[in-house]
Amino acid sequence: MLYTDSGNFNVDIKQKEEKEYSDEDAYVTENGERFRVPYRMIKKVIFSNLKKEELIDVPHAARLQYRLMLLDPVIKAIVNFNKQRITVIYNPRTAPNAKEKISQDEIIDILSKQGVHVDKAHIEENDYDYYKDLYTYASLPPSIRERPPYGYTLEEWKKMKPEWTAKMQELTIEKDKKQIEWQQAYLESHPDIAKQIDPNFKPSIVKQSALGKLFSNKKANKKEKGFWFHGV
Repeated sequence: MLYTDSGNFNVDIKQKEEKEYSDEDAYVTENGERFRVPYRMIKKVIFSNLKKEELIDVPHAARLQYRLMLLDPVIKAIVNFNKQRITVIYNPRTAPNAKEKISQDEIIDILSKQGVHVDKAHIEENDYDYYKDLYTYASLPPSIRERPPYGYTLEEWKKMKPEWTAKMQELTIEKDKKQIEWQQAYLESHPDIAKQIDPNFKPSIVKQSALGKLFSNKKANKKEKGFWFHGV
């Protein structure tokens, strides 16, 4: 939120931002509906060949990553101690949006203050589509992320998958059917509980299932012997 020169609170800041940054690239269409995204084309920079003695160790690298992530213009940061590399996805000053921005030189200066000095000969920076490369990749993962079962190649798994999927669907249907039968048998064997759940419950007129007989045998054994021991 911002304040005007007169000191009044500006409640129209969102409308003002949309007016200043109204290009079509700020909008995406999903399932026939149009949405505005916070970023579109931003930057991804990789600082490599860093000195391990400056990164110190894994805990120090993790803390540096956390400090980078605290910066509003930084969308994502990865500090890899073993590979001596830092990856930063950030909102550059050239980006057409109303969010906080930062430049590559400012990131380098921040790293320098943290004791990590970047060699400009080992910097790789590219345009980065926030919606396509980050948002969509996370919420709608591509099929290439699928892994075959252990011991099978991807080609073997592709041939096996249709049959396996159909078999899993059959097992799911069978499992649900057995669960319903178990519930029905349990309620028929415990009319007092059935009445609490549904006052209008009526036992089915079909032949008593094996599970229903089991519950009946349990109750009979309890009356005759005073207890029922599993397996006897």
